[in-house]
Amino acid sequence: MLYALYYPQAIKPEDTRYPHTSAQPFQFTIERMRHYMGAWHSMTAVLFPDYLFFDCEKDAAEEAKGKLEEELNRDQEIKQRLPLVPIPAELSEFLYALCDQEHHIPMSRGIIKDGSAHVTEGPLTGYDDRIVRIDRHKRLAWLKYSDAVTRNFAKDSTSVLVAGLEITERVS
Repeated sequence: MLYALYYPQAIKPEDTRYPHTSAQPFQFTIERMRHYMGAWHSMTAVLFPDYLFFDCEKDAAEEAKGKLEEELNRDQEIKQRLPLVPIPAELSEFLYALCDQEHHIPMSRGIIKDGSAHVTEGPLTGYDDRIVRIDRHKRLAWLKYSDAVTRNFAKDSTSVLVAGLEITERVS
């Protein structure tokens, strides 16, 4: 089961201050393109920057949560509680379908044909129907993770994921 721990203080999973537990935390990342110094460059961005994820049973996730709260509250008078959120199975399966072993979503490429996007290579291949918005300038795509979600909602909705998508040509 996949769990998320809301932790905006930004201790990253590779941080040496993170207490070691049986459940190791990770973050989902995406490959995206940025334009600077006159050229496009590939970079890695965190998909959910304020969350740490655990793929384990609930007991192990609760243990990791407790140790992280101890570390966080060690030198503070006001004790903070961190919410542990179970990730819905549909979102969890979709994330794992897109990610590689390191929880990274590589860049995809596609074309625009007859007004709609068709992904030709990369992890988004086969998910053309889930794309709800494309920003060709920033080379990003917003995907709905559930078929139950309607297609007309804001790009910053909690029902969408962002992934890198470069449109290489437009075919009439």
